Amino acid sequence: MPFKVQRFEQSLAACVDDEVRAKLLASCEAYDAIKSPVKKARWIEGLMERLEEETGEAVAREVMVGCGRRCISRGTLEMARKHWRESSAIDDFLDRLNQAHIGGGGLWREGNAIYGSYGRCYCGSVSKAAEPMPAVYCHCSCGWYKMLFETVLERPVEVELLSSIAQGADACRFAIHI
Repeated sequence: MPFKVQRFEQSLAACVDDEVRAKLLASCEAYDAIKSPVKKARWIEGLMERLEEETGEAVAREVMVGCGRRCISRGTLEMARKHWRESSAIDDFLDRLNQAHIGGGGLWREGNAIYGSYGRCYCGSVSKAAEPMPAVYCHCSCGWYKMLFETVLERPVEVELLSSIAQGADACRFAIHI
């Protein structure tokens, strides 16, 4: 999914005060006018740097997790719920998600953790960037996984970013602590 200013704005509103939000949103009007994918990626890079400068790393991560929670579609959540209802156990559920290519198609469980891996960046706004993105940006995928598994399991989960293609890794990897 590409970066959407509206999701970013909603997540900011939930995490930061009005003054910081206004500062960060001041340049967002320019984003939609940018046509080049590489220029869009560089603009997002600058926004992530400003986000971390204004809020600190922990709040910046929270903002991007919020963006990711808003990014997952209702249809994907409904399909995941259906697979959960039809599953005999968590491993069966993960197999069903992989077959449906929900969550990147590379989900497996080890103990109380689910691991997710995918070999391409699914963010259309940064996947064309030649240079690495700030790590905070990739926490939107943590939010996506968080929303998916909290919705289905009906309990809180923690998601950890292990590596990301946008930072130069060969795959995006996550640990979902259930």
